[in-house]
Amino acid sequence: MGQHEIDGEKQPYHPKKLEKKEYIGIGEFFSVDMRSGIIDDVQEFPEMRKPSYKIRVDFGPVIGKLWSSAQITNYSRANLIGRTVIAAINLGEKTLPTGFVSQFLVLGALEPDGTVRLLELPEGILPGSTIA
Repeated sequence: MGQHEIDGEKQPYHPKKLEKKEYIGIGEFFSVDMRSGIIDDVQEFPEMRKPSYKIRVDFGPVIGKLWSSAQITNYSRANLIGRTVIAAINLGEKTLPTGFVSQFLVLGALEPDGTVRLLELPEGILPGSTIA
């Protein structure tokens, strides 16, 4: 499954519609580099077909700051700045049709209609911490 869709009528991500994915093995799972980071910049991204933001996340002293496009406009820009998020940072860069380079994938749970609800971490988790 690629880019998700938001559809309030069809509710494509309702748990009763989601099939179980195939077994991938623990090695493949642990090859995904998931880290905590703090959103420090959020910009409008009106050029995108689907409502999106450009977000910059600080992943700490080793990884640094990376940019991504995210369909998380159900959050205000003010509610995103300073928020700790979880992201997969080693999936490769994706150059969008606008020329913007998305460097990571921010993780969230999908509501039945496809709205993204960002995953949350407890207070005090340092930027760049590995998610296990």
